[in-house]
Amino acid sequence: MRKHGVIIGAILLLLVTVAFLGGCGQKPAPSQPAAVTITDSTGKTVEVPTPLNRVVVLDGDAAEAMRILKVQDVIVGVGDTVQQNPYLGLQDKPVVGKWNNPSMEKIVELKPQAVITYGKWPGPELEQKLEPTGIKVVRLDFYKPETYDSDLRALAKIFGKEKEAEEFIKWKQEKLALLNDRLKGLTDKDKPKVFAVWDNALRKGVWKTYGQGTATAQAIELGGGLNVARELKEYPQVSSEWILQQNPQVILIGVLQESGMGYKAENTAQAAAIQKEALGDPVLSKTEAAKQKRVYLLSTKLLGGDKSYLGAIFIAKWLYPERFQNVKPEQILKEYFGKWLGVPFKGIWAYPES
Repeated sequence: MRKHGVIIGAILLLLVTVAFLGGCGQKPAPSQPAAVTITDSTGKTVEVPTPLNRVVVLDGDAAEAMRILKVQDVIVGVGDTVQQNPYLGLQDKPVVGKWNNPSMEKIVELKPQAVITYGKWPGPELEQKLEPTGIKVVRLDFYKPETYDSDLRALAKIFGKEKEAEEFIKWKQEKLALLNDRLKGLTDKDKPKVFAVWDNALRKGVWKTYGQGTATAQAIELGGGLNVARELKEYPQVSSEWILQQNPQVILIGVLQESGMGYKAENTAQAAAIQKEALGDPVLSKTEAAKQKRVYLLSTKLLGGDKSYLGAIFIAKWLYPERFQNVKPEQILKEYFGKWLGVPFKGIWAYPES
């Protein structure tokens, strides 16, 4: 019996030794790289240090993209417009100045590893003053529908959130596919002519509209409308005579947050007043759109590049109610806020309800 006990003990010792040596032979988990290389919105190759745990974000578009990727906790400072969007949850962050002209001193005081901003704004002085201090400037646009996905993928690569980015892009593509499917077969002759203007321009009687290359124009086109300013460039100012000559069948008014639409709006009173003002305007009242009472209001937040596809769903429902009978644009927007931004849905985003 004693001999058997010695043999069993020896076998156990051998097994423990083999297990120990096997464990020692395992490869260590790969460590995170010290830097990640991306291509920014200007086409420039940028090496970004990782992990990023202190970031200043100058614009709301980038801040919203960071919230979609669930990395907003690393934000230590923001530009002035970021706090205009309460659903981003960044009201308690220090403001470093204007989004296009921030205080370099305030940025440096916050000791960020990087500053995220638009491709064009602020100018090259941002790199000139910040990069010698060790702060990397990352330029990513999120206001252009045509480059949004590549911008999000670049941001995701920095934070190791590629999977999350692809999941969101897939969801967004499903909404675009819905639009394309329901609008299939329409020709330009079938599409109503749409004139777009912001509510503040309406009040001033300064007819500034949205032409080629703007997110608003793209939202109109995605929604199946024929933008009357499609031959004009970017943000042209047009005359009263030009509007009457075009004689739009639909007027789309982008309403600013301070004018009573968006996340903080509690009722439709201001929106109704803006619509009434447009219907009674000396110029707009003469158009086919006003005569048919086809004047629609959308929050400008749904006409920017990062959410123009969501605005397009509202537009399409207004223009083609028979094609979108079972589509509820507000429900899709509610899903965006709940699933991707992680905040309760509220506010007034479209008027009248589509």
